[in-house]
Amino acid sequence: MEDEPKGVKQSKKLAMMHTGEHIFFKCLEKQVKELKLEKISLDEEESSLFVMAEGLSRDIIFKAEQEANKIINENREVIAHETDKKEISKFPGLRIKLERINEDKIRIIEIKNHDFSACSGEHCNSTGEVKNLLVTKFRKAPTGYEIRFRVDAEKELFELANTARLAMDALGTEQDKVIPAIKNLKDDVERCKKAMKSQKIEAKEESVNGLHFVYAVFEDMDKRVLTDKANELVKDKTVLCFINKSDTLQVIIMCSQDSNKDASLIVKALNQKLGGKGGGKQAFAMCSVNEGNADKVLSAVKDMLR
Repeated sequence: MEDEPKGVKQSKKLAMMHTGEHIFFKCLEKQVKELKLEKISLDEEESSLFVMAEGLSRDIIFKAEQEANKIINENREVIAHETDKKEISKFPGLRIKLERINEDKIRIIEIKNHDFSACSGEHCNSTGEVKNLLVTKFRKAPTGYEIRFRVDAEKELFELANTARLAMDALGTEQDKVIPAIKNLKDDVERCKKAMKSQKIEAKEESVNGLHFVYAVFEDMDKRVLTDKANELVKDKTVLCFINKSDTLQVIIMCSQDSNKDASLIVKALNQKLGGKGGGKQAFAMCSVNEGNADKVLSAVKDMLR
């Protein structure tokens, strides 16, 4: 059999996407009171619904997705009707924006026992042609929410299934315990962050060429915690150097404005001298160096201040 022309394939995929959108939106409308459709963005690969609703959640989206796939699997008939404006009352629950229609004749797409919608686009002959529908993203939009979805998404479904199995292996748990395990991990991380923030960070200080040189060396400390503490310690005419021992030595340099020193230039010099990478701005810069001796790094920084 010869391959179909590209334009025909694209037209089919768009018809599948358009039909899937009708099915899914109606399922979502049944789940959410006063759901308002702001915009539809249709594409052959991935499409988006932009909606406004109170209390829209992942759980609600999933229920609508499940119902949509049930209707797709039932292979319901999709029927195109041509009717006059005065006859639209014959189509119960019709989704239509009459103010946008100037013609007397209206085209209505029926999904058997599910939906009536005024639409001039291309659609499938039955819901089974859509294959399946997968919600790929749900996020806040400038007004309301954006829900992205794909149809005929067998490849993506297998990829998601594989990701879920890898997550189960990484967590050492079963499918029904993955979410609780992730929540427990997040709670543990938050507790660790709070514990680290409550730690007293003691820094040493020396006078170097009329500047306050503040420095300290740490073992696997959270970068954000170090940065917060560093900001507290930078006073007038101060240059600060924090070194965090991890796989490499991670160096934080901060310079007060009146120190007349540039943290980005200090980091650049460290990169060249000790074999590292990183950068930043005049007041704040970071790098990781290959040198494993923290004292050598501190000596190099002090030499640059003299």
